[in-house]
Amino acid sequence: MLRKFLKFKFKLILIILSLFLYLEFGILNPERAKYGIASGDPFLNQVVLTFDDGPREHGIQELLSVMKDCDVHATFFLVGKFAERYEDITKLIYNSGHEIANHSYTHPKLFKLWVEKIMREAERCDEVMQNLNLRKTMFLRPPGGGFNIKIFNAMRRMNLKLGLWSLNTADYTGRPASEIINLVLHGVKPGTIILMHSGVPNTVQALPEIIKGLKAKGYELVRLDDMWNCWRI
Repeated sequence: MLRKFLKFKFKLILIILSLFLYLEFGILNPERAKYGIASGDPFLNQVVLTFDDGPREHGIQELLSVMKDCDVHATFFLVGKFAERYEDITKLIYNSGHEIANHSYTHPKLFKLWVEKIMREAERCDEVMQNLNLRKTMFLRPPGGGFNIKIFNAMRRMNLKLGLWSLNTADYTGRPASEIINLVLHGVKPGTIILMHSGVPNTVQALPEIIKGLKAKGYELVRLDDMWNCWRI
């Protein structure tokens, strides 16, 4: 009898906990949409190019040159310590019309940290942007994309949005430009947020064909904040 009671009590606790998490963070909770985005409106032909882990000493100028020639803008998730080290490149990205977003200061696995440490990582990155007289970042992308309730709580307190992705090119693995092009053009759909990385030569090589192919399919290439604003209307 006691065993049945304990088993029932354990199940009841699990149900209550699950219900709380569902109401607080569940996919059907309309409040959750305020705190992040992994893809845009599936009925709008918009695509976002995002570049992580920059700025880098090499490759950024070539990347920016391609996008300028193609008349498109992207979102760059910058690591604070690199943005501080290469401040001229950081300013160049911003002044070229691209969106700058938060990728932490030292690039740790944020989901392993306490809330206060998560906040400090994001704050230090934002402080770098502030010292460079750049606009405060709107989105945070945790390194590796891993997130949990602690990260959500930290972002709520900092008024940051979670900026994830729906198509990972895995360009950092050294895959050739042709594979990156094929992956994007065959995997894209309305609202896709594409993950690439700064300072990857094959990405720079693939980018002109990617942009050309996306435009040929009728897609508009926008920044993440533009997609967010359209998605929220």
